[in-house]
Amino acid sequence: MNSLLPFLIPALIILLLVIRRSAKTTSSKARPDFIRQAADSLHGPEVVASSSSSECASDGVDYNYDVVGESFQRDHLMALVRSHNAFNVGEIYGTALLEPEPTNEFDPTAVKVVVEGVQVGYIPKFDSAAVTQMIEKSGKKEMQVPVRIGFDTESPQPLIGVRIALTVE
Repeated sequence: MNSLLPFLIPALIILLLVIRRSAKTTSSKARPDFIRQAADSLHGPEVVASSSSSECASDGVDYNYDVVGESFQRDHLMALVRSHNAFNVGEIYGTALLEPEPTNEFDPTAVKVVVEGVQVGYIPKFDSAAVTQMIEKSGKKEMQVPVRIGFDTESPQPLIGVRIALTVE
């Protein structure tokens, strides 16, 4: 044992220095956001149609409400971009119809968002019942709201976001 001691002490010191040095280099790096990376890999990164909800768009309307599920409607959204020849503009303004979808298997109070006859997303589930009630109270089968579709003009596969002007009661 005494013959191993002169070799073990320097080896332990070197091992401690290596461990200490590697801990310093890893702690200075930012920790990756694995949840965001996983979500981005499944659905693509989130697209913000405008920089803040309190900021009005160029047409003066406050597009304050994010539509969900637009990543599943990419073909429809790209068709709208093509039909408006808006590849260089980065945004499309129009009117969206909010239509209840009582036959939806996941949410009987689901409300789909339709622009120019094509579905572009849904009202989030946490608000769908309230929006369905708003539509029913109006006595109509659907509700019209202003819509803004924003997308990245620099990408051949642009990320597309949809916002509407809506205040849920």
